[in-house]
Amino acid sequence: MCSKMKKYSLYAAAILALSVTIPSDNKFDVSAAELLTAEFETTNDSFTARGGASVAWTSDKAFSEGCSLFVSGRTAAWNGASRDASSFMKAGGVYNLSAAVYQESGEAAEMKFSLQYTDSSGETAYDQIALETVQSGEWFVLSNPSYKVPDGASDLSIYVETTESLTDFYLDMVRVNGAPSVIKAGDANGDMKVSSDDLSVLCDFLLGKSADIEAGADMNKDGSIDTYDLVHLRQYLTTSHTPSVSGDWDNYQENVSPQTLQVYKDGLYRVGNTERIRNKISRAQNGEQVNIAYIGGSITAGGSSSTPDNCFANLSYEYFSETFGTGGNVNYINAGMAGTSSVVGNLRADSDILSKNPDIIFIEFAVNDQGGDRFKKSFESLVRKCLSQENEPAVVIITLCQQSGGSNQDWMAQVAEAYDLPLISGKNAVMNAISAGTMTWADYGSGDTIHPGNGGHKLIADCIGYYYRQALRSENVSDAYTLPSGDVFGSEYSTARIITVDEMKDLSKGSWTSGTNNPSYSANGFTFSKNGNEPLKFTVEGKGIMLLFQSNSNASMGTANVTVNGTTTPVNSNLQYTWGGLDGDTAYYQPQSGTLDVSISMKDQSTNFVLYGIAVIE
Repeated sequence: MCSKMKKYSLYAAAILALSVTIPSDNKFDVSAAELLTAEFETTNDSFTARGGASVAWTSDKAFSEGCSLFVSGRTAAWNGASRDASSFMKAGGVYNLSAAVYQESGEAAEMKFSLQYTDSSGETAYDQIALETVQSGEWFVLSNPSYKVPDGASDLSIYVETTESLTDFYLDMVRVNGAPSVIKAGDANGDMKVSSDDLSVLCDFLLGKSADIEAGADMNKDGSIDTYDLVHLRQYLTTSHTPSVSGDWDNYQENVSPQTLQVYKDGLYRVGNTERIRNKISRAQNGEQVNIAYIGGSITAGGSSSTPDNCFANLSYEYFSETFGTGGNVNYINAGMAGTSSVVGNLRADSDILSKNPDIIFIEFAVNDQGGDRFKKSFESLVRKCLSQENEPAVVIITLCQQSGGSNQDWMAQVAEAYDLPLISGKNAVMNAISAGTMTWADYGSGDTIHPGNGGHKLIADCIGYYYRQALRSENVSDAYTLPSGDVFGSEYSTARIITVDEMKDLSKGSWTSGTNNPSYSANGFTFSKNGNEPLKFTVEGKGIMLLFQSNSNASMGTANVTVNGTTTPVNSNLQYTWGGLDGDTAYYQPQSGTLDVSISMKDQSTNFVLYGIAVIE
């Protein structure tokens, strides 16, 4: 037992020894959870301009730390800074809200912290959270310690405005505290984890040192928080737990508007076989280590989210960890790489995700892939490679789209169907909502026609969370998963792996030099020197050869002639959509394994070719 656990076990034992009595009618207020803290230190923290205003984080003024949000260009009093609040506030909920404001108009100005929402009749409505007169040149905190969201409210947004003045102003340290939307047994401090920290909070509450406590502290669910709950929490923290995924998921109520719920439903293209994902969730709930890996292009890597923390991969990992983990037992692996397709993903998978023993793998290439066997076979091969791992990971396919709706979802869905896998369709979620008029591309996108912004990343993560919750419903319980024997497009590349220089027998580098322009792909790579055109030669055992290489839409990028057992195949590196990054292609394949005599030379020795790796199909 760790020293921190020993400390709080002694603390808890002392409370029991004192025979502290808590009245049976000890009802409690839930306010410990910090649902929102916007400090504007590096981003807008998802606050957007309201009306004709502009918002930008700045270091000119700050209430705390070094930055704040500057709101300018206001043409009406209601113009200001706004943030969606539906994800952490709900109708009828009571919350402690505060926001620091600063204005220097030269005179006092009335400033207002407000809520916009849709009422039960479907009309847009507004409600006052806090209203105060703010002196010029002074920070002031607008606050309401017990604000109740109107009953029947949906589509919630919090915002700061003025009543009359059109002055610019600064906003900082926006906080919302209250009850979390999901109650986790044992979670006394509202951080969606169960640890010795919760024991400390519960002890302080029972000793009267603090009034802050969360509903999760009521472990025996008798409506009171007392020493009985302390005993249950101590027992939970010091013993192993029987895996359970049943919970109350059949009766779980989605705390979102009907429009948002429809987005979730549209985003869940198919649930697929749930045996593996339920097993991984059970392990996480039991305190075992669970590794979640993501592989894809720039969107998976976090492209156009304001920070890596705001990308869908991290957000969905945090949701899993907080909802199913027991504190520190869920690990995050993000292998997203900008400009790459599933061809590259299949060749990178062994080193970048599978070597880390992932239990859950998300695959996202619907925007970066194209049609044709090169992509379809590589995608299916990646899926089969992941599913074939000894630890039987759960595999989830994600299909996103461009603003035009362009996506490779149609053929990727065929793979999901054949392998009975879940498919999270960002395309359906976004495009259906746009068609219905409940969303615009601006709500999802980052300003270009491909990448999601913070709002889009959150939407994808929310759809993944919805998938988990649906997979846990009794109606979606599945028998043991069986990997299909047949293929859709072909999975012969599933055994492809990058080989080391030491595995290349009788290696002769010819006019190629060891190393590349990419440190991550240098140890087993080669660069054409343009000093003659002597081929790179070696032999290896296997069924085929694939190349991982630098690609760009540039005439200086050349074509390598790859000859294997007398058959020559040209591999062109002058390709679009990789922007100087990685691409891959098949140079040779035969049905049976055997000795492969490989020779690689250039079609035009005045052009460039960088080999990041050579893969053997085994």
